[in-house]
Order: sequence, then structure tokens, then C-alpha cells
Amino acid sequence: MMSSSDENSATADRVEKKSIDEAIASFAMLAATFMFSACIIVSFLIQRFNWTYLQPSGASLCIGMISGAIINSTMHDKVDRLFMFSPNAFFYGFLPIIIYSAGLNLQRKNFFQDFWTISLFAFVGTVISAFVFGLGTWFLTLIGIISKKHLGSNRFLECLMYGTLISATDPVATLSVFADVKAPPLLYNLVFGESVLNDAVAVVLFRTLEKFYSVDFTIKTFFTVIFQFIGVSIGSMTIGILCALVCAFTTKRLGLNDPGVHVAASYNGTAYTFALLLLDGYFSYVIAENVGCSGIMSIFFTGIGNAHYSYHNVGAEAKVAVFKSFEAIAFLSETFVFAYLGLQVATAPHVFDVGMILFGFPLALASRFANIFPLSKVANEVRTEKIPENIQKMHAACGLRGAVAYALALAMPSTNPSANVRGSPAIETATLVICVISTLGLGGACLPLMQKWKLHDPDDVSHSNAFDRGDYDDDDNDGEIANDPVMRAEMRAIQDAERAAMGGGFNHWSRNFTKVKYFFFDTWDKVEYGFMRPTFGGRPIGGSGGAGGGGVGSGGGGVGVGRAAFSRLQNEDEDEDANATNNTGSDNVELGNPVAFAANAAANK
Repeated sequence: MMSSSDENSATADRVEKKSIDEAIASFAMLAATFMFSACIIVSFLIQRFNWTYLQPSGASLCIGMISGAIINSTMHDKVDRLFMFSPNAFFYGFLPIIIYSAGLNLQRKNFFQDFWTISLFAFVGTVISAFVFGLGTWFLTLIGIISKKHLGSNRFLECLMYGTLISATDPVATLSVFADVKAPPLLYNLVFGESVLNDAVAVVLFRTLEKFYSVDFTIKTFFTVIFQFIGVSIGSMTIGILCALVCAFTTKRLGLNDPGVHVAASYNGTAYTFALLLLDGYFSYVIAENVGCSGIMSIFFTGIGNAHYSYHNVGAEAKVAVFKSFEAIAFLSETFVFAYLGLQVATAPHVFDVGMILFGFPLALASRFANIFPLSKVANEVRTEKIPENIQKMHAACGLRGAVAYALALAMPSTNPSANVRGSPAIETATLVICVISTLGLGGACLPLMQKWKLHDPDDVSHSNAFDRGDYDDDDNDGEIANDPVMRAEMRAIQDAERAAMGGGFNHWSRNFTKVKYFFFDTWDKVEYGFMRPTFGGRPIGGSGGAGGGGVGSGGGGVGVGRAAFSRLQNEDEDEDANATNNTGSDNVELGNPVAFAANAAANK
């Protein structure tokens, strides 16, 4: 039995230990705050003076590494526990708001114009990259270049999981350059669209493979993984869309855009709008995770749905304040994640496998090339606007790896469960090396590569890819014109006749794919204007001339505006086709009245 003096001594020790822990935790928070502040200031300076060779994400990574080295030298014995990268904090705290903001501020028209090509790269391409990298790593293990002791009991599946997490791209640095230097819209759309969906696809494929870690991987297992992967992807998108529709229906019925005069003096519609949209996004993410689907994919489509419907159900002030707030929060999250990733370079315990480190980055590039170039050829078989070779090269070079890859690496199965080894330390270290090299190396090389492949013209200020909520009005107006069935039929006949006149024509696959695509769009038009917008909100059908059927039939003014906008689109096509014709030396194609031209084209066929 302890004496009174012993009890007092033990109590004093506990109080002292608690005080020391609190002091260390307080110092850690202070260090993180200084690091975060430095990242924000440096990011501002980079953008303020347009330093294109170092991007904010790369700068945050470097600041994190420097901070980690300083912290590691001052409190080495406590650093592992205090500054360990937390996958749960990343997947449930930072990543959802980043993906949700991307969906809310997405240029939807451009995204859905190339949606089939983006899906090809994001879904099929991710699987190809994962298996090329995974099989390459497994082969290096078989020939002894990679040590078998750094892998677990199921080496083959572990290599495939490693390939899957490495296939998760995070091109924040590249997209920043694209927005600043006016990259071609097609390149921007492909890289951005693929990267957002790719993260979700990589997480889904990783978790699907993880379920089969304790079983033998056979051909039957392969097809089971693929079918489960497809089912989870479809389920995730469905959950995201349904959550967006619930939010849109709620905001429309609550009347947030016009609360009336009998409201409390403290009423703040903007705050309620922000709260509803934020909760809806997180509800979508959490419910998808709880039913075994992908929260990332779900919340992305929730963001798209809320931007399309809920955005038009709220007040004018909320339209600006709320959506810009999400952008700001996403920026803070991205900055903090990159800084914390850099912190791990100096503070995390590392296990170095020479084979993994030396061959990791070359394998990552090889798997990226095996994805982009063959799938670009496939996409060009059905696309009317082909993907040029220089855009394919730049697209392949944009495969940066980031925090998603590292967070998944921390979730790898233990290589030695009996010794309480967490995850696979060698894979964690190799992944971190690949993330740092790709972010700093490929991110910094982005502008020189664009100049080398003639994708950057400093004098071209015709378009900007930077996200701006104000651009959505124009975006939707063009979409209304392009989505009207009558106008689309006229435009389609004109474009087909132009291509035929210039000798372009269509191949069999392209013609059939175009028919299916237009059938889908025409069917969606009927659902959109007949049910979706009256029920869930969105841009008023008669709000702009030429918008759907309502704009055309809403009097002379509406027809005039719609026809003027249609003529503007037609003139843009004329200019593009005239330039193409001049380049090939053929005669220019003269276009007259759109309806007459379409009728003549149909008669000639």
C-alpha cells in the first residue's frame, strides 16, 4: 500500500508530465501556425509577381520541409507523435472541402462537353496506370531489385495497391500555371476533369483491392474487383446527385432568394445558404462512406448539382459570398495539406528501399504514358475535335502525385503485424519521394514544356481558365443555346456540312458516337425543362432569349436574342473553319442563312 508521500509524489509527476505535454502541444500549434502563415504570404508573393517557375503548392511543400527540419532539430523525441500525417484528418477534414469547391466552381459546360473523354482517362486510364505500375513493381520484386522483406504476405496484391495509390494525380501546381498562362481550354478541361475524378477512382480501386488482401488473386478475383469498382462508382455518383437534388428542392421551397418583408432583424440568408450547402456536401460524403461508396466522387457530383440548381435558388449576395467562401476554404486546405506533406519529409520515420526509390518515378511516368497516349488514340476515333499530339504530351506530363497518394500509402496493410508495424514504411517513403519530385520537378517544368510544345502564347489573352463565379452566367447562356433541340439540330447540320465540304467527314465510330451523344442530350433537354428546373430550380427557362423552348417562343425579343447568340456561335465556327481551310490550301466555305444551309445539306445527303 502506497504511503501518503508516495501518492503525493506520483500526483506531482502526473501533473508535471501533463504540463510538459500541454507545453509541447502548444508549441506544435504555434509552429504550425507560423508555417501556415508563411505559406500564405509566399503564395501571395508568387501570384502577385507571377513567378511561373515556382507554384504555391511547391512553395508550401518547401516551407513544410524547412519547418520540419527546424522542428526535428529542436524536439526530436516528440516530433513523430505530434506531426504525424493523419489520413482521417485528410480524408474527412481537408479533402472533402477541396473536392466540393471544385464541383461548385466547375465550368460545367466545358466539363460536360468533354465528359466522355474525361471519363475514359479517369476510369479506364486509372486502372491502366495502376496495373502497369503495380505489375512493374512486382516484376522488380521477383528479380530482386526491390527487397521482399519490405512487402507483406500478399506481395502481388500489395504491388497492385501501391500502383493504385500512385495513380492518384494531384495537379494543383499544373492547373495554377494553366490558369495564369492561358492554356488551351481543351488541355485545361482534360487535366482538371481527369484529376478530380481520378482521385475518387483511385480511392475506390484501392479500397476494393484492400478487401481481397487476404485471398489469392486470380482471374476471377480480377473481374470481381472490376465489377465492384464499377458498382461503387455508379453508386457514389448517384448518392451525390440525389443529395444535390434534396438541397436544391429545400432551398427552392425555403425561398432563400426572396425571404419577404416579415423577417427578423437578425435574419441572414447568406449564413443559412452557406450552412445548408456545407452540410449537404458533408452529408453526401459521409453517407457514401458509410454505405461503402466513395465520398470523394459523391461530394464532387453534389457540388456540380448544387451549382446547377441550388445556386439559382438563393439571393444575389449569397451567390457571390458563399461560393467565394468555399473557394477560400479550399485554398487554405490545399495550402495546409501541401505544407504538412513537406513536414513529413523531415519528421516522419523513413525506411528506404533503393529499388523502390530509384525505379518509382520512372515507373510512374511509364504508367502515365501507357494511360494517356493509347486512350487519346481511342478518344480521337470518336471525337469530332481531335486531341492534338502536343496536348497529349502535355497531358501526360501533368501526372503529379500529391496528398491523396501519400494518405493512401499510410493506409497500406501492415508488412509485419506481429511486430505492430504500421502500414508499409518502405512504400510510404517511396511515395513521399515521388510526390516531392513530381510536385517540384514537373510543376516547375510545366511552363517550359508548354513553350516547347507551342501551347503557350504570351500575347494571347483571348481566354482565361481561372475559376470565377461571375463566368457562370455566360457559361449557362451558351449552354442554353446549345441545349435547345431545334438550334442544336440546325448547328449540327451546319457543322456536318462544313466538315464534309472541307473533306473532313466522319468515320464510322465517330458518326455513331455523335448520334448517341446527341440523342442523350435531346432526351435530357426534355427532362431538364419539363421536370427538373420547375421542381428543383435553376436558371429560369425564360430568363434569357434562346434558352430552351421557352426563350424561342417568348416573343420577338426572345427570338432576336437567341438568334443573335446562335449567329455568334456560327460565326465563331466559320472563323475556325476558314482558318483550317486556309491552312490546307482549299477554298473557303461560305455560309448563308443557317436554316437554309441546313436544309441544303440535308437535301444533298
